[in-house]
Amino acid sequence: MHTLLALLAGMAAAQSVQVYSEFRRIDPKGQMLALDDMDKPREILSPAFARNAFHSLRVAIHVSAGKVYQLNLAQNPEDAVEMKLYRELPAAQGSPIRDRLVPVKLPVTGKGPVHDSFWLDLWATALAPVRRVRVEVQLHDGEGWFIYPMEARILSAIVPQHKPANVALPSYKEPAAAAARQALREFVCNETPPSGPAGLTIRHLLRRNALQDLALARALQVTWGREKLIAALVQAAGGSDPAAWCNEKTQPSTAGSEWYLKVRDFLYREASH
Repeated sequence: MHTLLALLAGMAAAQSVQVYSEFRRIDPKGQMLALDDMDKPREILSPAFARNAFHSLRVAIHVSAGKVYQLNLAQNPEDAVEMKLYRELPAAQGSPIRDRLVPVKLPVTGKGPVHDSFWLDLWATALAPVRRVRVEVQLHDGEGWFIYPMEARILSAIVPQHKPANVALPSYKEPAAAAARQALREFVCNETPPSGPAGLTIRHLLRRNALQDLALARALQVTWGREKLIAALVQAAGGSDPAAWCNEKTQPSTAGSEWYLKVRDFLYREASH
């Protein structure tokens, strides 16, 4: 009996859908990439969305052999946010690290076995009402539904218009948060990286999202003052002293893979007052 129950439980768990933050990459075997697996992932249940901004999540699906699946998205109220899905592909042939992105049309269909990973972009307009929006990632395996529900919180914060410059990005072989750290260093440490090409990769969109946050930071700087704001940003990033943080070129291992989310939390909170 115990063997049968274990077998049935294993069959039920063969199909799954999971949502992670943008800083948790999934390898082709369906495991979290070691580079981004330094601590327990943040649970994505009620993500906060600033307005006039993109918000990105990672969708991982696991479908067993022979199963024909369908992946879809839903929201309530309808059209509360704009949603776009990209399939994540290896950065280079044979690489376990996904970095390239290809847009996909919904619903996404296929046949197992698959351990697929998708980048989900959600856009909240500047005029979006401040409210809660139900967002669902839905996976059907031909027999039943596997649903990941979220209650997104659209905040009063509005990201100012800004014009990001294209720069040379950190290697895809670095932790995912390296692209966000680079953008934060530009603001905090007055760094100017060399120019680079535009592109559609995970790293490019990670940087895009961080630059949205820094547009909020520049607006807050008017009332906070630069010195006080920088100290608060560095503290949120896991540092204690801005000068020491700027001298540290790599992400501190004690800060965790999703350390940057604390910076975003701080900015969203202060910009929503």
